[in-house]
Amino acid sequence: MSLTARDLVRKIAKDAGCSYSEVAKRINDDMKAGKSLIDSIRNIATDFGLDPSKYHLSPTKIVKAIRNILQEDYSQTLMISAVLAQMVESKGRDRFPPPAFFAFMELLADTPEAARRTNAEPPAHVDEATTQIIELTTSLVSIICNWSETGIDGVAPDCPKELGELAKTVVLRTRLYQAGMWICLSCGKVVALRKTHSLLCPECDAKISTDEPSPSKRQARERHRIGYGRSLPGEEIE
Repeated sequence: MSLTARDLVRKIAKDAGCSYSEVAKRINDDMKAGKSLIDSIRNIATDFGLDPSKYHLSPTKIVKAIRNILQEDYSQTLMISAVLAQMVESKGRDRFPPPAFFAFMELLADTPEAARRTNAEPPAHVDEATTQIIELTTSLVSIICNWSETGIDGVAPDCPKELGELAKTVVLRTRLYQAGMWICLSCGKVVALRKTHSLLCPECDAKISTDEPSPSKRQARERHRIGYGRSLPGEEIE
C-alpha cells in the first residue's frame, strides 16, 4: 500500500498511461473545489477505467510510519525539526506547509521518553528521513482535513476516530495562522505572527538568544533551536 500522496499519484499515472503532472493538477483542482484527496483519486481512476478500490491511503499507517522515523534516533529527529522549522518560515518554493508542520509537532510531542536517546555519531540518513517526513505529513493532513480554495476548513468526515484530536489541533492552529496568529513553540502562548522570531514569541526568543555556551562547549551544543517542543534552551546533544 502507498503511504504518500506522491506514491499514489505515480501509481495511478502509470496505470492510466498519463503523466504525473496531469494527475497532480486534477487533484489540486478537485481539492480546491472541496473534494477530498482520496475521492479525487478514485474519481480519476474511474474515469480511466481503473478499479478505484486499488488506490488508497491509510492515515493510521501514515502516522505509524511517522512515529517510527521519530523514534529511530532522537539526534536525527532534532535535526529534522530544525530543517522543517526553517522551511515553515521560508518564502520560496521549498516552504513547508504550516498544517503539515502542526501535525509533525503534535506527533513529535507524543514521542515516548524512551525514544529520546541521542547518539555520538551524526545520523547517516537524515536527509532521506526529512524527505520522508515531509511527504508523510503533507499526505496525512490532505486526508484527515477538509480542504477548499482557501485551505483547510475542517476535519474530514472520514477521519479515523483515533486521529480526530490530531486533526482538530491542525485545523485550530491553521485557522490561527490564517488570522495572523501563532502559538509559540516553546511556551505555548498565542502571539501575533509578525512578532515571532524563529517561530518563538519575543520573550522565549530573547531567553534562548542570551543563553550563550562556554567556548569549550560551543561546538557540542546546538544553537539553532533544534528541539522545538522537546529540548530545553541550551540543551546539549550527547
